[in-house]
Amino acid sequence: MSTHEEAVADIKKAKSVLDAEPTLISKKFFTHTSVSMVKSGFRILAGVALCFGDFVVAGALLVVAELLGIAEELV
Repeated sequence: MSTHEEAVADIKKAKSVLDAEPTLISKKFFTHTSVSMVKSGFRILAGVALCFGDFVVAGALLVVAELLGIAEELV
């Protein structure tokens, strides 16, 4: 049977794991700003596609940009 001190130590250990720094991926790559820049790149590519009259590609790129806009709000 565990003692009170062991239980407190286990709780502190679990808390330290939960309070640890975010992972490299979530901290470095998927920031609000980086997703916004990628979204802008898709919008620019959609504009270029429109200039060349490729409406299907432009539409697909705009849909991807909107999906990135939703992801942007989640990070």
